[in-house]
Amino acid sequence: MNALPDNVKQAIAGWLQSGEIELFIGYEASSLPLQATPAFVRKAEDLDRLIWDATCENNLVSFLKQFRGKKVGLMVKGCDARALVGLMREGQLVRDNLRIVGVCCLGVVDAKRVAAAAGQAVEELDGRVTGTDVLTADQHLALSSVMHATCAACRHHNPEIYDILIGEPVADADDDPFDDIRAVEALGSAERWARFEHELSKCNLCFACRNVCPFCYCNTCFADKTMPRWFTATAEPKDIQFYQIIRTFHLAGRCVGCNACSRACPQGVDLRTMLDKLRLDVWELYQDDAGVNPQGHPPLTTYREDDDNSFVL
Repeated sequence: MNALPDNVKQAIAGWLQSGEIELFIGYEASSLPLQATPAFVRKAEDLDRLIWDATCENNLVSFLKQFRGKKVGLMVKGCDARALVGLMREGQLVRDNLRIVGVCCLGVVDAKRVAAAAGQAVEELDGRVTGTDVLTADQHLALSSVMHATCAACRHHNPEIYDILIGEPVADADDDPFDDIRAVEALGSAERWARFEHELSKCNLCFACRNVCPFCYCNTCFADKTMPRWFTATAEPKDIQFYQIIRTFHLAGRCVGCNACSRACPQGVDLRTMLDKLRLDVWELYQDDAGVNPQGHPPLTTYREDDDNSFVL
């Protein structure tokens, strides 16, 4: 693990001491192997707890809904920064209330992949990240070989919104980010449905995907409503499919592709493909990318005369 650079700690200390922010949300070491944990710092003297390296997986933006109206500082990776932009578009955040430490990110380590490479259970791992390498008791692994699959597909390694930046910018891939989605679209309907059924057969309705999503900020989620009750939380495929379909469509035109949901899923459900399919549709219909323009508006809550109307009968 790496302590924050001195200039970054000094900047955060200044924000706290001057009252520019009431709280700073960052990362600190945890008892879990190769996984940092969110840290909530209110005093400058506690800043030595904070770290940044490839174990810092969480999208800290998801915590901001607990501090509505407060002045908060936080650390964001490139994908996380897109969530900030998306929430600003929805009127959930005010830029002047935020102090942002951006971090250039090569990707975050997947402890399960490290454990598989080491032939150990995750709980037994004794590993650490050093630069672009992951070291275990008897192995030296390249981070690129054990990062989360969602990071390998990332096109946003560098935050576009920040007050102070950690690290050197990382080159983003310039290929089509939706190549894999177009491949799925090319399949027949029966094969697409079989893939859908197979993926959701893994889901056990733990709601981890909802809980980590920065855009799941409703005071009462549809999944928790009882008047009316929209679905029953059973292990029946129809209930699981209903939940995931409705959650996905609630994120249409809003999801920024941070993939926090896929990384948090304990069952390894491929949520990214479903969400990226809608991200592609929104781009093709409205040329809108939810994580780019904080002054923009979600396309499904606005109307333009040149909007696509091909779906209207």
